Amino acid sequence: MFQQEGTVIRTWATKGKGTEVKSKPCRRSCKVLGALRLDAVNPTLHFRFEKDKFNADTFGHFVEHIVGYYVHRGERTHLILDGASYHKKTQDWALAHPDAIEFHFLPPYSPDLNLIEQLWRKTKASATHNRYFPTLESLHGAIFRRFNRYQGNPASLRSLVDGWI
Repeated sequence: MFQQEGTVIRTWATKGKGTEVKSKPCRRSCKVLGALRLDAVNPTLHFRFEKDKFNADTFGHFVEHIVGYYVHRGERTHLILDGASYHKKTQDWALAHPDAIEFHFLPPYSPDLNLIEQLWRKTKASATHNRYFPTLESLHGAIFRRFNRYQGNPASLRSLVDGWI
């Protein structure tokens, strides 16, 4: 999730003046499902914005989209997942399609092993930190533009993927 409320990180400022980052207290956020293809030459980002919440249904639709994309190319999908309950609830669907997809679960409490978590951090640092978003739509637009840049420029994802291949 990407929070509309501002996130402030270290930045440069004139000595003695500091900086001010506008922010209004709110609990609104953009919810995004994402997957990265581990390819040294052409890493690919797949993403989907969700309006309400993450659950087995929304995750299942996302997985079906990814599998459909790679099945048409004659490729089998391997998803590396954390222990979210909606991931586990979708496992039955994956087991029913063994030629198309296989789930691999990470050990509990291991966000450092989850590549998509690193992409979320990179996206927040480049698209949301030290920025003011007066509306949820403006936050959505900033995140969407960043993800489109990743898709249009796979080289920007190579630094993340290089350590995993």
